[in-house]
Amino acid sequence: MDILKNPTTVKSLASQLITSCDNYIALKMPEKQLKELITHYASQHGKKLFSRNGLNPTIISRIGKKRVELVNIMLSGFQRRLWD
Repeated sequence: MDILKNPTTVKSLASQLITSCDNYIALKMPEKQLKELITHYASQHGKKLFSRNGLNPTIISRIGKKRVELVNIMLSGFQRRLWD
């Protein structure tokens, strides 16, 4: 299970989110590891993951409704920095 921690593009980030969410759903990745990965993406790659109104529209369209729901659950309690 190879997951890139520092994707270089929004599409690459979406691809990594798909892989990690699918691994979690297939019980190949523990919830704690998925949460750590998604919060890493949020804190280190926030400009790729987020837009003004929440998640980046490209991310939403690429990963699909069910994975968006899972990402939002994993991000509950996460607060973005105001200066990004």
